[in-house]
Amino acid sequence: MTARTLVVVRLGYGMLQLSAPNLVPTRVLGQPLRRREQIVVRLLGARHLLQAAVTTAAPSPLVLRYGAGVDAVHAASMAIAALDRRRRRAAVAEMLCASGFAAAGLKAARTHADRPLSERGATAT
Repeated sequence: MTARTLVVVRLGYGMLQLSAPNLVPTRVLGQPLRRREQIVVRLLGARHLLQAAVTTAAPSPLVLRYGAGVDAVHAASMAIAALDRRRRRAAVAEMLCASGFAAAGLKAARTHADRPLSERGATAT
């Protein structure tokens, strides 16, 4: 996966979480989120948009690795949240999604690092 593809996917997911926080949980989990959970989903959507903006501004392997680290921390926090039986299904679904973003970020960092300097963005290191 390239950094550009990751940014596009992250932008779409972040906009979806921000604008329609109940859409995915209702379809995947079969039930809408509570108000507090919707707020959390919107905050996560905003974080995805911010992360996409940072990655776009500085698409370097280092930035991509840091982004993957943020996603991995989020996945770990969802593993802890999954200990609560009432939130388990939502937490596991979000943990899998965050793990996917972390893996994609690491892959994009490797792909970006392997490209010749002439093909990288001006700010790449």
